[in-house]
Amino acid sequence: MKRSTSILAALALTALALPLAAQVNDTYVIPAAANTSGAYSSRWMTQLSIFNPQTYTLKVAVTFIPEGGGHGYETLITVPSNAVGYADNSLFEIFGLSGRGAYLVATFPEDNPGVTNDMISRSFLVNSNTINVETSGGTYGQTIPGTFTGLQDFTHEQVSAISHGIRNLDQYGWRTNFGAVNLSDTSVALRIKVYDANGKSLPLRPDQSTYTMSANSWMQRGLPVQVDHGSIEFFVDDPTNKAVVFPYASTLDRYTGDPEYQAPTLLASSKYLYGKTAVASMALGKRIGLEEARAIRANSIPLGEVQLKHE
Repeated sequence: MKRSTSILAALALTALALPLAAQVNDTYVIPAAANTSGAYSSRWMTQLSIFNPQTYTLKVAVTFIPEGGGHGYETLITVPSNAVGYADNSLFEIFGLSGRGAYLVATFPEDNPGVTNDMISRSFLVNSNTINVETSGGTYGQTIPGTFTGLQDFTHEQVSAISHGIRNLDQYGWRTNFGAVNLSDTSVALRIKVYDANGKSLPLRPDQSTYTMSANSWMQRGLPVQVDHGSIEFFVDDPTNKAVVFPYASTLDRYTGDPEYQAPTLLASSKYLYGKTAVASMALGKRIGLEEARAIRANSIPLGEVQLKHE
């Protein structure tokens, strides 16, 4: 695959022997969540699962970041030690809402006053499964894991992200959407490039390759070009270098109802990785933490505590 810079794929946080701090966090993003109807008579809802590995109870804040920006909505969920708090239709059960967007999930010190104030002591795990609910009673799901490393300004950071194995072919019923969530109080430009299976860059109009994202917002679009077994490369343009953006791609087979989530892999130029000072792959991208979470919290409407089911 040819690009303007020499690219070395660097998959962050997947080495076999990483410290605990590299595998867990106190702040996560679920890049896509829904309780809404979709294309081809589909109906989407997001199951949410929060696991507390600690020997004590954690109070977890879940914030919904809606499509198009504006204020988010925050709730608090108490998860006992070694328990799982879960919701089958999380956007409805937790927030009483329909629509589309993303989740920010975090444990704040002020919500957990008896817990040691460090990331490891407040760490937890979160996962989601966005399912297409069929009228016949069957469901088809795509796992969307919690992540905590996103993209910043490409010019400054020299890091992009790629999702591959993309199918967007009307004649066979494959439809691919791509999207992102912008965790910042500044608007950014999300740029995409689409490559076919042979690495050829497919032509896109300017309005098909660059999308403006409002502050604290989520967006999703249909892929504007037909491609089979191709890939999407994501770039962020933000001169302030403050935004953290989490992109994704998802493909639906309209005939079977099966969706597939393509989690992006972070990429960096060889110069960025192996310049005068080598950059470890774990340092790629921007790892979010409480600073970003507090900014989202400050822009959100608190809805109080919600009691979820536990296993």
